[in-house]
Formats: sequence, structure tokens, C-alpha cells
Amino acid sequence: MDTLPVELLRLVFSHCDPKSVRSLRQVTRILADVGYEYLLSPKFTAVGWRNDIDRLHSIALNDRLRGSITSICIFLGELSYYDAWSTSPFQHFITPSDQRNALMGSARQEFDRIEKGRKAIGPLYLRADDLREACSALPNLKDLEITFTRCPLENDLLREVFDSPNCRKLDRPQTYSNLDAIIFALHGIPLLSFKVDRMPLEIFRLPHHRTHWYTHAQSFNALHSLNLTLDPSGLQGPGSAFRAVNGLGRILQLAKQLRKFKLAFHPYTSENSKFALSFRELFYDFTYKQLTDLTLEGVSCEEDDLKDFLARHGATLLRLRLGGRGLAKPVEVSLGGIHLYEGTFKSLFTGLRAKLPKLERLHLEGIFECEHQDLPSHEAYNFYPLTNENWEELPRPRWVRSSRRTINCQPFEHYVLFGGPYPKTALVEQDDY
Repeated sequence: MDTLPVELLRLVFSHCDPKSVRSLRQVTRILADVGYEYLLSPKFTAVGWRNDIDRLHSIALNDRLRGSITSICIFLGELSYYDAWSTSPFQHFITPSDQRNALMGSARQEFDRIEKGRKAIGPLYLRADDLREACSALPNLKDLEITFTRCPLENDLLREVFDSPNCRKLDRPQTYSNLDAIIFALHGIPLLSFKVDRMPLEIFRLPHHRTHWYTHAQSFNALHSLNLTLDPSGLQGPGSAFRAVNGLGRILQLAKQLRKFKLAFHPYTSENSKFALSFRELFYDFTYKQLTDLTLEGVSCEEDDLKDFLARHGATLLRLRLGGRGLAKPVEVSLGGIHLYEGTFKSLFTGLRAKLPKLERLHLEGIFECEHQDLPSHEAYNFYPLTNENWEELPRPRWVRSSRRTINCQPFEHYVLFGGPYPKTALVEQDDY
């Protein structure tokens, strides 16, 4: 292989997994040299109980390795000890007691190891300068994800309890500081995608944090994909919510080149509720000129307000997702739907037929309901998912059954895209399966 051109050797390495790269580099000195830059995965993962920021800093200062990193995923989620241990026995109540005790013992040891490491390392914001120096030295960094809801652990029991929202804890002041440190580190970096799956909405109400984000989020100017899930449970009163939404809107409007946008609200204090949102207050008359994919989840709004916001994107919008899983546990129906406190879904979907002429796909998931339950126009639906967020087909969830009166959104998608009668009859047929 030493006689092959370097370009072909690079091609070979590009198709190898990390283990194969290490083995191939041991064959000859030339292969060791060419394969050096393939030692690292392009996706860097940082967790709070390892010296990952030091490791990232070292990579960023290495002339040959710094170009390998294209995306960073930072895990900030933590388990609530007492909630986790009180939940786990119920998840394994049919497991023989000796096996259950072994599972819990192994999980407790893993939990203690992680917490010991977390205390030794300290919170992320203490390494803000190192993180910024590292990120600014990575020439190919394009994607950044911050996750509080996914578990990077291999222990099965810890992964199971992490799926329960009530088992996750969030130190809100520390989270503000950690998020501030991350956006500070991204200053001036032309990211293409940015994702946070649990962001305290009140951070945009607090003047210092709001100013900090607006100052350092200028890298959003280049974003093609923005995925934000907001936690509004720290807000107190309508005035607080108004200021937070106003601050959020200033940040969202920096991302002028967005093509894919997801905006979700997960109220941890009440998992079934929706966040009352005014699109007029959030965006005014702002429009994303290149938006093709939009997802809205966990929102309570006016029909006309939502319809006007969607209509502004009618020239480019190809795919629309309303609703999602929300904070549902794996065995529960999807909770993150849409609530209309004024108007009806029939009027909304009828209006969208004319206002979104380029729309190719529509997906609905979760609990959809409008106000005025005593009126004939009242509508309430519970949609189960047909596709994931990449529009790949999903098998029907195990929790779908007729007693829960869950339906799929195909009749509504057909109605919006192609017209015909409003799909009340089709829903009755679905309930009979």
C-alpha cells in the first residue's frame, strides 16, 4: 500500500471505523503518518464528569488534528437521585428480586462514579475561556448540540430512568451560566446548525443573560438549522413571560438564513400543558426568506395568529410539522400538540390550503384541542406519529390502541394538500381499527 498515492490512502482511511484506523496506522510509517488526522471522530462528545474540555482544548491546539472536529455535542443533563431510585423499582417490578437488586446495585455504583467525577471537574462555566479558545481554533466546526434530555451512559437502568422527565434535575442558575459560557465560546463562529433540547425560557427575561446572548449569538447569522426546546416552567406571571418571549424573539431574528427551524415548549411543571405564545409578539412581521422545514410543538395560540405566521412563509415552506412527543414517557401517548384558545382547526387547515402553495408534507402529532367545548365547532384529536423529524417512516407505536382514541394525521394531510371534504368521517373509520 505504500506505493499508492496519498489521495487514495486518504480515501481508504475515510471509510474506516476508529478501530480500523488505529490498526492500519500500525502497518507502516507512511500509513501512520497519513492516518494521523483520521484518529478522531468528526463529532466530539463532552460530558460533565470527564476532562473533555481539556481534551478538546488540546485537540484545537494541534495543527494536524484541529481540522477533524466538525461538530460538538455537550451533555449537561443530570439525574435526580431520589426520583430515579423511587422510579426504577416500578419499571422492573416483575423482575425477580435478586436480578432487580443486581441491576440497581450496578446503576448506583455508576451513578456514584459519575457524581464523584462531576464534583471533581466542576461546572462547565468555570472553563469558559478554555472552551472559547478551543472552539475558535477549530476551523471546520459547523454544528453544536447541547442536550439535557439524552443519556450518554451505557448502564441500561440509568438510561431508562433518564427517559422519565421527573427523574431529571436542573440547577437553573448553573444552567444559565453554562449556556452563557457556550454561546460566549461560539462568538464569531459561522455555525450551520445549533440545537438545545431544554433551555430555561426565563434566561431571555433576565437582563444580563439576554444582553449576553444577543451580543455573542451573532454566529446565528449563518445558521441553516435551529432546533430549540424551551422550558417555560421557571416563568412567573404574564409579564415575565412577555419579557422572555420578547428576548427570545431578538435572538431568533438573528438567524436570517434558516432553512430548518424547530421551536418547542416543554413545561416541566405540567407535562400536559401548552405554552401560550403570540407569534406577533415573538416575530412581529419578521420572515425567514429561505425556510423550507418548520416544526412547532407545545404551543397554545390564536388560529389567525398562527395562520398569519405560516402564511408569511408560504413562498418557501415545503414541510410542516405541528406537535410532537412533548414530555411523554416512552409508554405514553404523545403530549406535545397544539392548542387553539381562539378559532378552530377546520378553519386553520382550510386556510392553509391556499396560503401554503408549495407545501409537500404535513405531519401532526400529540394532543390537538380548541376551546369552547360546549360548541358544535369544538375539536379534539390525539395524533400518533407516522414519521420522525427526518420524515422517515416509523412503525406504529406500541402505546397506540383504540381505547386511547389515537389516530394518524393522513386524512388531514390529504385535506390540506389536495382538498376534498373535511376528514371527520375518516376519523370515525380510524377509531374502528
